[in-house]
Amino acid sequence: MAAFRITRREVAGRGATTRPLLALYIVGLSVPLFLANAMEPVAIGRVGLPGVRSLVYSPRSELIGVATGNVGESLLDAQVIDARTGKPIVMFPFIPPTPHGYPGYSSAPAFSPDGKTVACATTEEYVSLLDIESGRETARFEGRSGHLVFSPDGSVLAGAYRDIALWNVGRPAEAPVLLGHRFVNSLAFSPDGNTLASASGDDTVKLWDVATRQEAATLAGHTDNVQTVVFSPSGTTLATGGDDGTVRLWDVVAQQEIAILAGHSDAVRSVAMSPDGSTLASGSADHTIKLWDVPSARETATLTGHEGPVVMVAFSEDGASLVSGRSGPWMWDETDTGEPVIRRWDVASRRPTGSFGDHFQHVWTLAFSPDGNTLATTDGGESIVLWDVPSHRRGAILAGDAQEVFSLAFGPDGAVLAAGTEDGVHVWDVERRRQVTTFGSGGVASLAFTPGGDTLVTAGEKVILWDVASGGHVATLIGHAERNPTVAISPDGTILAAGGGDHTIRLWDVDQVMDAASAVGPEIPLFAEFAMLRGHTLHIMELAFSPDGRTLASGSRDGTVRLWDIATRSEVANLNALGRSRAIAFSPDGRILASVGYGNNTRLWDVASRQEIATVGGHRYPYIYTLEFSPDGTLLASGGDGVLLWRVADSPVGPTAVDPQGKASSTWAHVKQGGLTPGETVFLPNYPNPFNPETWVPFDLSESANVAVSVYDAEGRLVRRLDLGRQPAGAYRTRDRAAYWDGRNQRGETVGSGVYLMELNAGRHRSTRRVVLRK
Repeated sequence: MAAFRITRREVAGRGATTRPLLALYIVGLSVPLFLANAMEPVAIGRVGLPGVRSLVYSPRSELIGVATGNVGESLLDAQVIDARTGKPIVMFPFIPPTPHGYPGYSSAPAFSPDGKTVACATTEEYVSLLDIESGRETARFEGRSGHLVFSPDGSVLAGAYRDIALWNVGRPAEAPVLLGHRFVNSLAFSPDGNTLASASGDDTVKLWDVATRQEAATLAGHTDNVQTVVFSPSGTTLATGGDDGTVRLWDVVAQQEIAILAGHSDAVRSVAMSPDGSTLASGSADHTIKLWDVPSARETATLTGHEGPVVMVAFSEDGASLVSGRSGPWMWDETDTGEPVIRRWDVASRRPTGSFGDHFQHVWTLAFSPDGNTLATTDGGESIVLWDVPSHRRGAILAGDAQEVFSLAFGPDGAVLAAGTEDGVHVWDVERRRQVTTFGSGGVASLAFTPGGDTLVTAGEKVILWDVASGGHVATLIGHAERNPTVAISPDGTILAAGGGDHTIRLWDVDQVMDAASAVGPEIPLFAEFAMLRGHTLHIMELAFSPDGRTLASGSRDGTVRLWDIATRSEVANLNALGRSRAIAFSPDGRILASVGYGNNTRLWDVASRQEIATVGGHRYPYIYTLEFSPDGTLLASGGDGVLLWRVADSPVGPTAVDPQGKASSTWAHVKQGGLTPGETVFLPNYPNPFNPETWVPFDLSESANVAVSVYDAEGRLVRRLDLGRQPAGAYRTRDRAAYWDGRNQRGETVGSGVYLMELNAGRHRSTRRVVLRK
């Protein structure tokens, strides 16, 4: 078949005439670097949980501390979640050990009695005290530990491993060790703090006098490992559970066994006592929870619903609720149904009252909806999971007839979701949760919508343009010597970029492609004559345009991320990504580029200075496959062994703690602190765009000014004026600070679909942006 060659036409600089390229004034970051100890990364939490290894209520039952991880993992996340909603509060994620000593956690958080601090054991043979509000480490105790527990007055922290360590919280250097067990699984302080009970792998339970650090008694009776131990509120009774499948009650004063509670068919992993001491809950590897009447030592109920071993149970402060957590399967166990890993139960009725921590497996690709409220993920299998971002809950599962899903993209209005699969494109109606059309054939590794949403570009063996509404073939672009793993569309829709296995990037003028395809038909392959960018030495894996369309970023297997000036078609930066770069993403304001190379860290780059400014980690497995900023710029999502969400409330424009190499190892929540006034007033892209019916309009102010945003129709007539009054210098980017337009005119009437111009007036500054309202 003949190929049609498009005539060369200069497009550099034409944005001001035929189709405006919306310019974003990139503010260069002027960051004073102070040599200091690098800070530990702190994430918001995971969207879903990979499985519970242990869990505990905070003293007032407002929060739950949970260690998450899959079967067979020794490195865990330590996370604090809201006990009512399950929404993550703060997360202390696994960080691969480095010369700087960043830890991977190996135990569940232990809450201090005041509920403000958690203690977490690490793989680096020390225990961290972490402030819940800030996520920062406040103290460090030397020694290896598994299970941790604070004394009732918070003065002593006990840690269990092969022996027992007792740390004085006020003097961390002091750490008496209690010897006598072969391996210690669990610890519990008596209510008065005078006695410590330990459950061991040597099949015994020991009682210790805390003041003298001496063993007071050994309780023998279990015939296998003793996994868990708890005191009654009165301190007179001790309950234990073990691998022999029994729960045993002990008289603490007489130091004798008083009852054996049998009924579980597998190991008992956790026991908990109600606040009044009348009810005991036990969680077992047989997937059940049993409730026992303590005075009579009789079973009163069996709670079922978990699809895995119940590794932790805990009563609320008032005893009305019980929470339970199950372990997760292996990361790639396709038999797991995704059942929530944490359940809440009403003790009186024995009925479940809620669940959270939806389980899911590894994530191959993800995409935010234009309004930022939905996150679509896929593990490369046949289903797509939709997550509600505000609540961190799973919303729906889209299961079609494709065996493998490789790529995802929401339409500009969020109404449809396109999935690139092994056999073409599958388009879903997001609201109705149903597949509406399929088109194409063969594997689709990458796809992108044009800004208007009417055309979809796919990359596979060829680059193909499709009409979304009809599924019709619009045009075929050829030129790469090998398959095309990635495509990207400029924000104004004028330029199409494709990266190939031949190490090159090709740029097409979209208007010319459409004109040529109309003239010769969609089946005639079209060569590109706009531009070819050379520099990479291996396959190009990802492309991303900056929000202003002036810069293109490319990530390659050659271990670099390169920045290209679109106007001059030249390389302007070569960033060392330390391994094949699988994913790259610009922040919505264009200041920051996030990239993923080899390993499980995400690197953040200052676009203006081309310098690496921060590294965030959190993933346990070697690869992060995908990452994306939320449309409003407040979140960064990274996908690998699940999805981690990082808060990105503001850009890092202030002093940043760095290591001697000049690179901060932190999260946005930390990097943003101490921010300086923006160096320039900037009108930023609205979000979502296109929108229906509302949109937020962010901006930066370099100095205090009277601020107004005016909305004009395509004919230049004033539609709405948003007077924001006098505002101090600062960043106005989040929904609670940005300007807001509800899609109504000055009379309060809803306006129709179309293109509108917004003008920002801030003191002497004036700039405009094009926005699209689509209904």
